[in-house]
Amino acid sequence: MRSLALLVLVGASPIVCGSVAGAQVNDGQRAAARDIFRQGDELQRAGHFAEALDKFQRAEQIFKAPTNELRIAECEAALGQLVESSEAYRSLARTSLSPGSPPAFQAAVDQARAELEQVEPRIPKVVIQVQPVVPNVRLQIDGQGVASALLGQPMPLDPGSHTASVTAPGYQSAEQSLVLKERETRVVQLFLAPGEGATPAVLSPGTTPGGSSAPPASPPTPPATLQAPVSAERRESRLGLLLGGHLGLEVAGGTLPPSASNPDGGSVDFATVAGAGFAFGLDGGLRFARRWYVGATLEHAAFGSTLTASGQSSADTTLAALVIGLIVNPDRVSFYGELGLGSRWFHYAVASGAAGTVRQAGELSLGGGVWVPIGPSFRLLPKATLGLGAFDSDDTGAAATTTSYAHVFFMLGVAGFYNVDF
Repeated sequence: MRSLALLVLVGASPIVCGSVAGAQVNDGQRAAARDIFRQGDELQRAGHFAEALDKFQRAEQIFKAPTNELRIAECEAALGQLVESSEAYRSLARTSLSPGSPPAFQAAVDQARAELEQVEPRIPKVVIQVQPVVPNVRLQIDGQGVASALLGQPMPLDPGSHTASVTAPGYQSAEQSLVLKERETRVVQLFLAPGEGATPAVLSPGTTPGGSSAPPASPPTPPATLQAPVSAERRESRLGLLLGGHLGLEVAGGTLPPSASNPDGGSVDFATVAGAGFAFGLDGGLRFARRWYVGATLEHAAFGSTLTASGQSSADTTLAALVIGLIVNPDRVSFYGELGLGSRWFHYAVASGAAGTVRQAGELSLGGGVWVPIGPSFRLLPKATLGLGAFDSDDTGAAATTTSYAHVFFMLGVAGFYNVDF
């Protein structure tokens, strides 16, 4: 693995030339290199980066050129070989071209400097810590030896699966597997347990396995807790599933179309048929790009009865809507805002026999609240929503005296979500 070779050779920066470097390249070899480069270009454009990398490396062996080196670095980055890619970019960026070099060579050097700034932040790092602090520690990553001076220091590795292990005289070996993601820094603690019948040595406070001065080490963690690796920071999830529901108090205002049982009676005022009511609903959706939420809600509210001149009344409403929301910080207590679009049905009845079921083509809703994470899997959301719309007809076919009947629904409640991060 080239990334581990780079770790082992920290501080060394020789420029290794191709097999024909310094030798005269004849026209036939130069033509062959151009043809191989062309094949690599076609493969890279088609997304076949492994095959393209092989072509560019072959072309570089025949004829060393900045254009070959740039394509090699690009293919390595596309394959997730970020450590190798950054070293290739860095080597090319340091290249000093002789006067009269082709413009394409200078363009490749300039492009390498720009692309290096994009690749470097993507490289994940791992920090290996060993407890207790003992002498003569031997560190290996993916089976390759790494200088013990790198213990406790951030080490760049390619994204993917890795295995870290340590051994020391008088101790049992310790090993930990980990998976690194781009831009992530992980701290892995490896605990050395004393070997049977051995009297292991422990370094005095103020020294490290490499012999340098350091602050006194903390006492080793008890064996019962020696298994789990520790992350340098909680990984911020960019994608998650949210499932839950909400409860609240809902009030309504506005006017309704004439009912089917009294089509000539004119519009109906909300206040005459419905008081404040209890609302409940189901919610679910997907959180994406870390802060954005898109989902659906299905809500039903039963309003308190009112006493009218015609007798006792009752009413209920059902809303189905799609919502898009913004969570300022999904991992902390923060503001939540949402915008929704849905359709509402409203049914009412009075003791005299008058009744109606009305609907509107669309209802726009605005909402806001406080996002409260509780542990890794539960989210609490106290919030308020305001729905605005206009009923356009009576489902039973009653004639409407006007084209629309404006209404407003306001709910104050609390939602709870079960959260699953991906």
